[in-house]
Amino acid sequence: MSDNDAKIIRHKLTRLLSRREHSQTELRKKLADLELDRDLVDDTIEQFAKKDIQSDVRYAEAVVRGAYRKGKGPVFIERTLYNHDIDLQLVRALTKDESFDWFESSKAVRVKRFGDELPDDWTYKQKQMRFLQYRGFTQEQIKYAFE
Repeated sequence: MSDNDAKIIRHKLTRLLSRREHSQTELRKKLADLELDRDLVDDTIEQFAKKDIQSDVRYAEAVVRGAYRKGKGPVFIERTLYNHDIDLQLVRALTKDESFDWFESSKAVRVKRFGDELPDDWTYKQKQMRFLQYRGFTQEQIKYAFE
């Protein structure tokens, strides 16, 4: 564990975080490629978190906003952030924010992909429902998209 290793880790973290928010789990994975001391990597990431340079909350907020803009649903977001070890209660609190209308979003995604007209054919409706489910919308939100 040398001063040079600590400098390399700090430099890499600074470069990564200057581009976009990252979760601590994501940073650990990216720094694993460097084959440096794991304890030093963990300590440095913790220091960045304590100084609020890195924040899992900000990362989660950015993911939720980005996914919403891209027409993804709350189930997709929960799965994504679960893979980054973000607290599920935090994720649910963020997705329940009043600025996100998941019901209207599901309808807008359906209309964008399939058009305004509601399907008459049962199999075509199932196809559209599977598409919305794949995008991460709940059953209630999917049902709303067909009203």
